[in-house]
Amino acid sequence: MHERPALSQPELLPLPDGVASERLLVRRYRPGDGEAFFCGLAPHRDELMRWLPWPQNHQQLADSESYAVRLHAQFALREGLAMGIWSTDGQFLGGSGFHAPDWKTPKAAIGYFLLPTARGRGYATEAVRLLVHYAFDHMALNRVWATCDADNAASANVLRRAGLPEEGRLRAETRDHHGRLRDTLMFGLGSRDYPAWREGHGVGSLRYLDT
Repeated sequence: MHERPALSQPELLPLPDGVASERLLVRRYRPGDGEAFFCGLAPHRDELMRWLPWPQNHQQLADSESYAVRLHAQFALREGLAMGIWSTDGQFLGGSGFHAPDWKTPKAAIGYFLLPTARGRGYATEAVRLLVHYAFDHMALNRVWATCDADNAASANVLRRAGLPEEGRLRAETRDHHGRLRDTLMFGLGSRDYPAWREGHGVGSLRYLDT
């Protein structure tokens, strides 16, 4: 696969609204998604905050609806491509997408979380695989990457099962939202490696959603 050029006007890049498998739908947030987001998050806010700082910002339904609307707008501008993870029967399972894409390289970081009730069924691994397809098939990226707290074994295992090579451990790399100095694990995949990754880890029955 050839090197992809820098994008000076990424907002003109045509992108699908999401990508789906037989059991998952990973799609752009839409106005109106706030209710499902808030109702899914609220019972598990304290548990999610072990690893994530932002659940504390969702104290009422309006907070989550505002969040969905802002993410919808950021997607249009290609400033961030946050997506929700949904079952194909419409149940909200968690969040995913790409953080702060760098369109000069181009590259983007994959992020994800699952509600506790959705864990243990391989949804996070499948969502990451769907995002890798999306990144290289439509975003014209040269690299996708992801990081996690070195102590978050479950998150690291998601990335390993998804087939993203582990590139290293950054020692004392940052402080988490609890003030704890942490090591960070780095995972990444280049566009040149995508054909081989697709053969070994790709999702065979995927489809892209119309804008």
